[in-house]
Amino acid sequence: MNEDLMPSSSVRHREDREPSRRRRGAWLLVLVAPWLLASCAQAPTESRTTADVIMLDRLNTRLIVGNRINAIPLIARPLADDQSRVSDSAAALLASSGGIELFSFIVNCALPADVTLLATIDDSELEFFGEFGLAPRWRSAPLDLAGQRWVSACVFARVNAHDVLVPFSARGPNLGLAADGDERAAATLEEGAFYGNLFVPFDQRIQWFACRGRDEAAGESGGLADRDCADQDPAKPSLTQCGFVFTGDCGSFAAERACESFSTNGTYYRRCHTAPPRDGHWQGDVFEQVITTFAFP
Repeated sequence: MNEDLMPSSSVRHREDREPSRRRRGAWLLVLVAPWLLASCAQAPTESRTTADVIMLDRLNTRLIVGNRINAIPLIARPLADDQSRVSDSAAALLASSGGIELFSFIVNCALPADVTLLATIDDSELEFFGEFGLAPRWRSAPLDLAGQRWVSACVFARVNAHDVLVPFSARGPNLGLAADGDERAAATLEEGAFYGNLFVPFDQRIQWFACRGRDEAAGESGGLADRDCADQDPAKPSLTQCGFVFTGDCGSFAAERACESFSTNGTYYRRCHTAPPRDGHWQGDVFEQVITTFAFP
């Protein structure tokens, strides 16, 4: 497996694992930005309603389309030391290297950092690490609609059209993402917002949507140069440059906006629609589970 994918996909051969998950987390953050280490030691409180966290991207839409997964439980049986064996449905996804990579991103988004999933693939034992905990109940119960949408938004935000690894700030009203004011001050370029549902029936198209943020609309700079999935495709105006449905500009900086509001406290969009507005009226369905992304200058 490509070693460059390990920090973002959080999968490792069991015999190569680090001594502790806390150490693994610190290693990931050193790779991104040393100043994050101190702030990440603070756990979110129950009263916290804002969220932002550094993520790494490296997915593409072809990999997602070619490796679908359903919403039944991820875990077949619990093991010792916060480890669990993956379910048969998840094991089916692991038949290809692309499926392994996608599954690692899904586990990383869905499960908290104290959970590790084990899978035996071609006589090799792999570990998949949780990180953000956007849908922790998926371990033992089918993924509900809100969980499907949170995990999907997390996966879609990590798609990259250029096959390069780019750190970015992901923000939204979910306690599974650790809030940090220093990060908001450092990652200031508003890229856009991602939402949808990866877990639709296999005979249906994946629901993936993105709107364009203020700084992406103003012209690419800094880290936005390698982040194009919220930007409109000039050759296919109904899509973004990654193939997501383009729902227009996200916020009030535009004459018409795809999202109904913006949280200045948490710096994220709320209630984003699946179609561009028309004549001042909202269009399409509305999603509450939205991840807003910011790039570094």
